[in-house]
Amino acid sequence: MMMTHALGWALVDSLWQDALAAAGLAALLALLPVRAARIRYALATLTLGLMLALPLASAVRLSGTSPWTDDVITATSPVTPGPTSGPDPQAAPAAPTAAAPVAARIRAALEPALPWVVLVWFGGVVVLSLRLASGWLVTRQLGRVGTASVPDSCREAVARLAARLRISRPVRVLQSAVVQVPAVMGWLRPVILLPASALTGLTPLQLDALLAHELAHVRRYDYLVNLVQSVIETLLFYHPAVWWVSQQVREEREHCCDDLAVAVCGDAHFYATALVGMERLRGTPPAFALAATGPAGALMGRIRRLVAPVQVEIFPRWMAGVIAVTVALGGGAHLASGTAATGDRGGTRPATLDSLIDRVEALRNPAARHEAVKTLGSRRDPRMVPPLLAIAQQDGDEEVQHEAVKALGKVRGGGGVGALLEIARTHPDPGVRRKAVKMVGEVATAEAALGVLERLAQRDPDVEVQQEAVEALGHLGSPQAIAPLARLARAQPNAEVRDEAVEQYARSAAPESALVLLVDRLANDSSSDVQVEAVERLADLPDGLGIPALREAARSHPSRHVRAEARRRLEDYR
Repeated sequence: MMMTHALGWALVDSLWQDALAAAGLAALLALLPVRAARIRYALATLTLGLMLALPLASAVRLSGTSPWTDDVITATSPVTPGPTSGPDPQAAPAAPTAAAPVAARIRAALEPALPWVVLVWFGGVVVLSLRLASGWLVTRQLGRVGTASVPDSCREAVARLAARLRISRPVRVLQSAVVQVPAVMGWLRPVILLPASALTGLTPLQLDALLAHELAHVRRYDYLVNLVQSVIETLLFYHPAVWWVSQQVREEREHCCDDLAVAVCGDAHFYATALVGMERLRGTPPAFALAATGPAGALMGRIRRLVAPVQVEIFPRWMAGVIAVTVALGGGAHLASGTAATGDRGGTRPATLDSLIDRVEALRNPAARHEAVKTLGSRRDPRMVPPLLAIAQQDGDEEVQHEAVKALGKVRGGGGVGALLEIARTHPDPGVRRKAVKMVGEVATAEAALGVLERLAQRDPDVEVQQEAVEALGHLGSPQAIAPLARLARAQPNAEVRDEAVEQYARSAAPESALVLLVDRLANDSSSDVQVEAVERLADLPDGLGIPALREAARSHPSRHVRAEARRRLEDYR
């Protein structure tokens, strides 16, 4: 019973001891900047260890003696008067009882319940231990079930990144049919698991960025720390403060790995874009696997920390008032209450980058979200690229997605072009893809967009997106776009897309080059619509360059419709 007594009091004392430890950590984290991830992680880890050490120390201290019981007996038991007692022996016991400390009386009341406290705690530990063991077994199976080798280029990338991170242990990398995001397992012989979707749906540079994150976990022995952390959570499951501190450890661990990955790939914005791309493939990883995108729901916080660590005023005070009114009309009470706070003089509090993004995520009314995203884009801040990309990919309203795409096109310095190309290639909604392609044609350089636009014009499953890609090629206004337009005008299977390519080529190429292609399409294209388009463009060539071809078409073209259009154009020319 002595051990039960000591353990029971240790559990009871841990309620206030661990609460004080968590409060101290909260105060320290409030003082430290979010960029100081290593210091914040060290403090959170030490606090979690302290929260286990405190009840252990109490149990060891109380296992030999029961000082609190002695105090209770001294404070509450009657005192037998001795020979030197005063004349009123009945008054002697009353003094110690009245002076008994409140804490001692509380402990006296708790004393009989201690065995039940220990029993409930032990039952909870057993249940959570079974859950922990099952999670460990599932994680172990991930490296054996549904795995296959990865391409040599991927293994070479892992070796190269491991060398840059100074990892001496051999790290295996496998393709897995089970996991949905990259994850790392083990610490003595670590294994990185990659889903097939990551190998096919991400660019090599994006995959390198996420591999660098997983290798950062390997370098820091995070798998082992996560295992110890799970044991502490199991032993102290009853304390909410323990779960809060443990969550801080996990968040700061991801931040530390993000910093290492950015140091390797060299661009925080690019790395944040890779995280957003991987989030589309997210599932819930097993308890011991450390996934690249981290805990669910934490991605936006990680992106904001990477690209916008310092709060800045995102729009003027008068604009904050306009947004508040707009949101109120749309039913967005969340944004109205958080973005603009009215004082005695009717002033407003400046909205910050973090707070506005939070409000956009919280809004329920699509019209309010649309207006808020419009405001996000009005600043043209390059730091807004990852949040706008996330909204464009994940928002449930197409108009909001369109507004996010439009805002990406306005970002200063062309920082949104990469995000627009990503949306144009991968977004499931053809309307959003079409909007992204249009913005690419307006803001991108030929070097950045040429290859993607040609592939979209050839392979996108939606004909309107193909046409938009052809038009965007024409809007690039670059000599480099001439050859792709010619290829599309001659070989694109869809007549509507060829029609658009003929028009854009005629507008972009030199008149002599345009004449050659137009005559070829007029004579050889299988679609009369494309042939009519060629007739129209021949008539528009300067200095009557296309008139001989029009006369020939008016006399002898096999299609009556084309002959009629050629005669009409000749009459207009006269």
